[in-house]
Amino acid sequence: MSCIIKKYMFLWILLFASSIAFAQNDQPEENKPSKTSVWNAIDFGAKGDGKTNDTRAFQKALDAAGKDNLGGTVFAPRGTYLIAEHLNIPGNVTLEGVWNIPTAWTQYQGTTLLAVEGEGEINGTPFITLGCNSTIKGITIFYPNQIANAAPKPYPWCIAGGGADNHSIIDVLLVNPYQAVDFGTRVSGRHYIRNLYGQPLLKGLFIDQCYDVGRVENVHFWPFWNCGRADMKASADFIAENGEAFIFGRTDWEYVFNTFCWGYKVGYHFTKTSSGVTNGNFLGIGADATNRSLLVDDCAPYGLLITNGEFVSFLQPNPVSIEIKETNTGVIQLQNCAFWGPASQIASIKGSGTLMMNNCNITTWDFESKQLPAIDAFGGNLIVNSCNFNRPGHHIRLNKGLSTAVISSNRFSGKPVITNNSEADVQIGLNVKTKLPEEEPGAIVVDNNELPPLFRTEGAWYQGQGGLDYLEICHWAYKGKGECKAWFTPELLESGVYRVFMWYGKDPFNNHATNMPVTINHKGGAETIPVNLRQNTGQWRLQGEFEFEKGSSGYVMITNNADDNIVADAVKFLRVK
Repeated sequence: MSCIIKKYMFLWILLFASSIAFAQNDQPEENKPSKTSVWNAIDFGAKGDGKTNDTRAFQKALDAAGKDNLGGTVFAPRGTYLIAEHLNIPGNVTLEGVWNIPTAWTQYQGTTLLAVEGEGEINGTPFITLGCNSTIKGITIFYPNQIANAAPKPYPWCIAGGGADNHSIIDVLLVNPYQAVDFGTRVSGRHYIRNLYGQPLLKGLFIDQCYDVGRVENVHFWPFWNCGRADMKASADFIAENGEAFIFGRTDWEYVFNTFCWGYKVGYHFTKTSSGVTNGNFLGIGADATNRSLLVDDCAPYGLLITNGEFVSFLQPNPVSIEIKETNTGVIQLQNCAFWGPASQIASIKGSGTLMMNNCNITTWDFESKQLPAIDAFGGNLIVNSCNFNRPGHHIRLNKGLSTAVISSNRFSGKPVITNNSEADVQIGLNVKTKLPEEEPGAIVVDNNELPPLFRTEGAWYQGQGGLDYLEICHWAYKGKGECKAWFTPELLESGVYRVFMWYGKDPFNNHATNMPVTINHKGGAETIPVNLRQNTGQWRLQGEFEFEKGSSGYVMITNNADDNIVADAVKFLRVK
């Protein structure tokens, strides 16, 4: 009996399986699941010769990969593909080229897409639109009709989210897009960008409407198109005057890691949109050669957490590393950040929010010697703790409108200069300063950080540190024909004979003059002495004894009519009794 049951059971299973197979075979061809997960653009008619319009072939391949919504990859082999229109990457589909690393200068190499549609239409259809869970990977995109020696032509966004979540960009080079990546005009939660290089000409990465954590890592915006080329100065100037590398609106905990930009008006712009503001974790970010490294219109009260950043501002008039506008209500926390380069100021703070600077290294500012403070606070709350101010000068100014300030446990080069013009609750304490060199009683030292008329310059001078500089910083100028001058003018309390000493620091690049002209104007006239800046560095060097009248008629003047670069550091006058 059991054998009969088993026999009929076997027949029933076989019949059921056959009916399923028959039902599947009976389905129309277009409803069947695909048997492959990789499609080749060449199989759909793409030529990759840089001349044939391959738009339709690519779109057919992409549509085939996304047909059953189960996921797939369209592979584009090595070649240059003219995409005369635009592409839509369906959900769950990857468009992939040959690169498995972020590349540089690879237009017409590897897998290159030539973008030409939308010239002059900044709000036109994006070149590539990503669907939900879709990815572009291993591709170079180049705009061949951009003109190097003129202001860039407007184009729509190069890559944009299509209004869903989980868009990804991996190992992509966008050589010269007018606008690079738009993950903000439409909803773009949980986006992922890794290894994106390029030189966006107006806007780099725009993120907004991200209501679940977005991730960005290893993004490098740099002159990959016009690096060092004189015939492309117009485009470089346009970027310096108008370009914004990273723009963040509403994003709920954005994670940004190892990103960098160079040559833009604004490095990182945190703004408020109709969707809201930014909060996020920014680690190892950098902005070099900017006018504003960080520009904050507004941010969330949870904070912008910025750690291990490096920020350099010197482009265009009035370069400031951090500008916080009067509209800000949120919190910006800077931890272990470095500020250097010839900025006018490090931070200009307005609004009702809070700026916290902890363990930051502040190297140079006030490059035009206008006695501007490194940190200028006009509103909100300021906390500066355990920071290193690596040069003398005006360090911090607290102005009316400020709510609170805590300035503690900082190290100042030279005497701390903190001006409090506010009516705020301010706590200042536990700060230390560099110990000044011990001088003889009655010695008068004129340092290059003094205000005019004690120290003044003419021509193009720069601030720097060579090592063993008096009070840790000096002025220097390139060699020339005497167009650069610097004067050290003491206010002598009595007439008499004075010994005149000069101080200059090390010569780290072996390019200091061996015959810098030093003119000493004294009671008996003027005497010029050549000084070898490569010898006896980091100490006082006697230039001679001279008779001076009381007051400020005497001075020491140096010029760049020398065989190499010159240094203006400090001069000491010691009366001979």
